[in-house]
Amino acid sequence: MASSTFGTRLKYLRNQLDRTQDDVAKAIGTSRAAYSHLENGRNEPDNTMLIKLANYYGVTTDYLLGHKVDLGDVPVAAHIDGDLADLTEEERQEIRDYIEFKKAQYKKRHEKD
Repeated sequence: MASSTFGTRLKYLRNQLDRTQDDVAKAIGTSRAAYSHLENGRNEPDNTMLIKLANYYGVTTDYLLGHKVDLGDVPVAAHIDGDLADLTEEERQEIRDYIEFKKAQYKKRHEKD
């Protein structure tokens, strides 16, 4: 069984983005049921799925696996050149999702201050 930390972190990250399980499942190319099994600890991800999840949420695989406690330690750099016209709609949406995730993450950290 997958560790409860893994599923807990998936659910936390999904809620930070205000996404449904179906939203995330579609974005990473799996079914809602398969994603739900990961969140609820019924299944373990293979390496490919683990990487997809880390990329989607903008965290490290170590964080998802419970090796890293604080998301604030994850180095992040972003640079957008031009109007993104050369990207597919899916790529543009991924960038928008990531920006919203980082904004929510920042807001959550600073609400505690």
